[in-house]
Amino acid sequence: PDADVTFKSSDGVLFELHRRNLATHAGGFPPNTNVVSDIINIPEHSETLELLLQYIYPPDVPELAGVPLALFMQLAYAAEKYVVYIAIPWCRMHALHLLRTTIG
Repeated sequence: PDADVTFKSSDGVLFELHRRNLATHAGGFPPNTNVVSDIINIPEHSETLELLLQYIYPPDVPELAGVPLALFMQLAYAAEKYVVYIAIPWCRMHALHLLRTTIG
């Protein structure tokens, strides 16, 4: 209810957020994107943003073990793009885990 910024995903889903959380947990928000009224258009799909925002609104980070590879790759890219501090090392660790289990 006290959100002060709204993000709109590429598939039209709205996310009501708090600038303070974004400033505390990410270095890349607000992004340089198109602003339509008070809504900031974000080029990522809602599924990616839903995962990414879980790192911005702690205390729990999402479990990545069951995340499909394509979605994980989108998450990792978005974490780097928006400089989501805690998501970046988690994505790197999960990527290493995927490599180890795939290669053997």
